[in-house]
Amino acid sequence: MALSAAETAAAKADAVEFLEYSLQVLCLSLGMDPADASSSFTNPVDPEDPSYDSYLSVIRQATALEALA
Repeated sequence: MALSAAETAAAKADAVEFLEYSLQVLCLSLGMDPADASSSFTNPVDPEDPSYDSYLSVIRQATALEALA
C-alpha cells in the first residue's frame, strides 16, 4: 500500500524532527557544537578511541538529515 502525499510529508517531518533532536543531543554529549555537524565533518579521533563510533554517528545522522532537507 502506497503512502499518500500527506502521509509521506508527515513521515518526512517526523524523521527530520527526530534527527535534529538526536543529532543535537549526540553533539552536546560529545562536547561539540551542533552547528559543526555535517556530512563533510571529519571524525577527529582514531578508530581505537571509544568515542569513534559516536562521531561516526554524527556524520551518518547529519548525512541523513541533509538528504531529507
